[in-house]
Amino acid sequence: MLLVIDSGNTRTKWALVDGAGVMQETSVCLNTDLATSQLKQSAQKANQALIANVAGEALAHQITQLIAPLRANFIVAKRQAGDMINHYEQVEKLGADRWTSLIAAWHITHQPTVVINAGTAITIDCLTADNDNKGLFLGGTIMPGLILMKTALTHNAAQLKIGEGRYIDFPLSTQNAIQTGCLNAAIGAIIVMHNQLQHACGLPPKILISGGDAAKIAHALLIHLNVDKNHVMIIENLVLQGLAILQKETI
Repeated sequence: MLLVIDSGNTRTKWALVDGAGVMQETSVCLNTDLATSQLKQSAQKANQALIANVAGEALAHQITQLIAPLRANFIVAKRQAGDMINHYEQVEKLGADRWTSLIAAWHITHQPTVVINAGTAITIDCLTADNDNKGLFLGGTIMPGLILMKTALTHNAAQLKIGEGRYIDFPLSTQNAIQTGCLNAAIGAIIVMHNQLQHACGLPPKILISGGDAAKIAHALLIHLNVDKNHVMIIENLVLQGLAILQKETI
């Protein structure tokens, strides 16, 4: 069994992957709860571990200890992995979560795609095909996630209080105004990248969304983006899928 681990800014997800590449026993916990999670028990069932970590060295050390004696293999982005080519200026500086998501997205679509991870931060990455029909990472953006946006508002504006509002056309309450404003910021950034990729490749790209806020963003996006709903896909555990593909292709 392969143990794949996605260590994000707030939560850690993991799964066991069998020889056929099928995920088993997918689990998640807050990073603050990792020590009391079932990760150690999952590691005891595996003979290899691949980890995408963007949560820093302290959490990487904790994971290494929890899964011992299993060796912790932390993924670092490369110039090329299988059929995916990375054009980042400093290749190894591309986050492991973004890199594995791009690998998984290309494996799913094999066509121009906007790849979105909607968690603590929202990453919006564009990939297309090169002349050899390999996946080509063109570049992408990083912005605060929905919760970070709301938190920034409430921490820096005394009269604004955080709460769950509704996404509507013309908000008439503070909570609805915050919810709609933050979602509009996110989908506006996505639409810009979508349109730029469409201009670059000449056809409407697919949109793949993963992460805790994927459903909210997909719903709002379909209201404002004039594409068939089949062009917008919510994909769970995109990072974990990318890790499983990396191992399967022995990259």
